[in-house]
Amino acid sequence: MNKDLQTDHQSDPLELLQTASELAESERWEDVLSFCEKVLETDQGIDLAAYLAGIACAKLKRPNEAVRYLTAVISVDEHDASRLSILISLLHDIGKTADAIPYLERHIELSPNIDNLNQLAAIYARNGRLSEAINTFRKSLRLAPENNVASAGLYPLLRITCDWGDALDTLSKQIDTLNKNAISRGEMAPEPPFDNVHRCEDEKMNFAIAHSWSQSLINSVGDVPAFTRTSKSKKTDVIKIGYLSADFHDHATAHLMRGVFQAHDKGGFQVFAYSYGPNDRSDYRSDIRAACSEFVDITKLTDQEAATRIFNDKIDILVDLKGYTRRNRLAICAMRPAPIQVTYLGYPGTSGASFFDYAVTDATVTPVDSHKYYQENLVILQNSYQCNDNRQEVPIKPLNNNLNNFDFIFCSFNNPIKIEKSFFEIWLNIISSIPNSCLWLLKNNDAAEYNLRKFANKFGMEKRLVFSEMLPRQQHLRRVAYADLALDTRYYNGHTTTSDALWAGVPVVTLEGRHFASRVSASLLRAMGLPELITSTTNEYKTRIIELATNTKKRETIQKKN
Repeated sequence: MNKDLQTDHQSDPLELLQTASELAESERWEDVLSFCEKVLETDQGIDLAAYLAGIACAKLKRPNEAVRYLTAVISVDEHDASRLSILISLLHDIGKTADAIPYLERHIELSPNIDNLNQLAAIYARNGRLSEAINTFRKSLRLAPENNVASAGLYPLLRITCDWGDALDTLSKQIDTLNKNAISRGEMAPEPPFDNVHRCEDEKMNFAIAHSWSQSLINSVGDVPAFTRTSKSKKTDVIKIGYLSADFHDHATAHLMRGVFQAHDKGGFQVFAYSYGPNDRSDYRSDIRAACSEFVDITKLTDQEAATRIFNDKIDILVDLKGYTRRNRLAICAMRPAPIQVTYLGYPGTSGASFFDYAVTDATVTPVDSHKYYQENLVILQNSYQCNDNRQEVPIKPLNNNLNNFDFIFCSFNNPIKIEKSFFEIWLNIISSIPNSCLWLLKNNDAAEYNLRKFANKFGMEKRLVFSEMLPRQQHLRRVAYADLALDTRYYNGHTTTSDALWAGVPVVTLEGRHFASRVSASLLRAMGLPELITSTTNEYKTRIIELATNTKKRETIQKKN
């Protein structure tokens, strides 16, 4: 505490509190905190002192302490909307969004506006409370039908729960209009790029939406001083490569990337992993850590602090493995901490961003006609862009899945958000034409299973659906090997899902689409020398599947090539 603040009234809590309030007006937050802590040692003015201490800690970028003080205040008085709002914001900043739910619910009781409803719905969704998220977005839309945040938020929730009612088509058209209007005004599109590529094959629109989001990122970091190297690396220097991801654990990205880390030439390269995901103590995480020169946990660093760390490590090439997928930290890349920045693997499409110099692709996912829709320079790999761990264990004996009652097993272990109505109807028609066959699906959420069964019941096929829980990777690969034929999804193919089936020796039939996300399975199949599993129309897709299901010899020939 500053000496000029020492007074004869230090023992009087109310006068200490008055001084703290005056100091807050001049933003002397360290002194505010000191005075408030003295007040909190007494039994007077505790409520206001805790509130001011919380604000001071927030201003001093000590959010965990701020949350502790403000939680104590709100436990006494839940009727102050402004204090609730501050606490909710702080909990969001420190990644404790689930803890914010009861405070947001209370805030909405006090102030039921669309911003609060949209925020609560998004947090419900993030924490797997899908029905509550859907209902809250719908409530928001009833209050404001032109509410673009709620429209864009509701659509993927209806998709992941396979709720294919009229609302889905209406929302899709509404979102298209909202996207176009926002882009024409030079604003960020309301629909996230990752959601857009799940439903839209128009590469021009995919690019426009991604570009609008990248511009928003650039604007958000505009006040951050530019990172400038004072000297260039010499040709004789070891090249430093940094990989940025939240997925260095038992996750699809790590399943694919582990072998890449292990295969790096340690003589010519230093490999850094910048991780902001959970430490699950899995073999994937430990193997990647062991393969790196440095494994840096940046979970607790701000975006600017993380970018500064990358810059200070003198990374030559920074490779982002998330793109616009969930839990990305593209703001780090937007600050340009490395002279060369690359987007790879996680996001199937262009970043639309000037802060990425290169995207790693192949000739199938990005044919020549698609190049004009990419901001980045394209590094075209010879076979498939998708890396795979060629040292991973190949299933020898299938895992018994109690499906012996069926003569033929079709499977699709894709996330239900990838399943769309017209394709699912094709699948049902296929299993109805193959006696005693079943369609084996992944159990992701109860609502999706209920809706898929309900839809199948219209075709008399409900009993032909089999749902299975998630399993650890090696058990899952053994399970997949029990299937006879894998059916690919349309607008967003199986990516790791397709490579898993192929590793397990199960043929995958795909319909090659018109953008990156819908061409990934075709990329993998061409790389394996299995172009006969790639189709170009829905009729051909259906015919090829039935042909393979009824022609054992042909299917076995393909399996031998696999």
